[in-house]
Amino acid sequence: MSAGSAAVIAKARAKYGGLLGLDEYKTLISKANVGEIVAQLKTYGDFCEDFSAVDNTVRRSQAERLMEKRLFRIYDELRKFCPGSKNKFYDFLLIQEEIKQIINAAMYIGAGVYDLFIPGFPGYLTNICSYDIRALSKARTFDEILDVLKGTPYYDVLAPLSDGTKAFPPIVSVDYELTKYLYTTLFSRIKKDMSGSERTEVEKCIRRRCDIYNIKICYRLKGLFKMSTEDVVAHTLPFCDRFDKKTMEQILTKADNEPILPLLLKLPYFKDITEEQATDIETAVYTSNKRYYDAKLALSQCDSTVIYSLTELLQIENRNLTTVIEGVRYSLEPSQIEKMLIL
Repeated sequence: MSAGSAAVIAKARAKYGGLLGLDEYKTLISKANVGEIVAQLKTYGDFCEDFSAVDNTVRRSQAERLMEKRLFRIYDELRKFCPGSKNKFYDFLLIQEEIKQIINAAMYIGAGVYDLFIPGFPGYLTNICSYDIRALSKARTFDEILDVLKGTPYYDVLAPLSDGTKAFPPIVSVDYELTKYLYTTLFSRIKKDMSGSERTEVEKCIRRRCDIYNIKICYRLKGLFKMSTEDVVAHTLPFCDRFDKKTMEQILTKADNEPILPLLLKLPYFKDITEEQATDIETAVYTSNKRYYDAKLALSQCDSTVIYSLTELLQIENRNLTTVIEGVRYSLEPSQIEKMLIL
């Protein structure tokens, strides 16, 4: 391991050590409103760096945007701290964020609720996004979204979905095509810029992420929308680790006659999930992810794996904070909010 990689790993582990624990969450849960929660957050770690400009009148949506901004700031600091321009894999979160905004635009604009896309606009992406994100918020048709994306890979990915009318393609198709592009790009960059044990470890990490995506798609499309096995498989990624096509088809076929959630929770990823954590797919997935990335961040000697793991754990921390804020807003019992945290 080079000195530069060791320094990146040390810096990432220092951030990991600053993640909120149960005691901090209990304190936050005891607060009366969003303003008090944010005031308390400012006393923890580096939260003040991103929350210093808001006071106790802060709204939930503002707090959530600042949490996302903090996550991206930490990631961007680590990405730039990496020795040289070692590889383009480190752009993974930037690509994810760009894709997330395109999917949100297609979802909200396609549904005609334009105003819902604008509040989620991440100002911190303005100067580094590969397309004009402000122009994206002004689009009103799918072809106008495509016009904004011209000159980027996203245009080539989504253009085949346009039928030349004002109609929006199904959001599940937009999500699938962009997500497939994301992981195709990451695998390509891993193959180009990494070798040996590092390449094997990072590739396995990303293949696991593809499995998790496919598990959630199976749950949503089969369990909620009752799609046929063939149609569900057509919307799953062509990459896998432990959730291969054969296993997937077996579960989907059984799910024609029984609930799909218990079938999915029998997969190896969920072997240690408790009964309380098995009530819904999101909780099960986040719990599984937390355990996996905790271990990777603590033990891996690969800086790419460590940075990727930290961003996943920061997303889980943001989810916990959103759970706390929502729980306090709706006056849930503290014990009930605690049970919903991913720890």
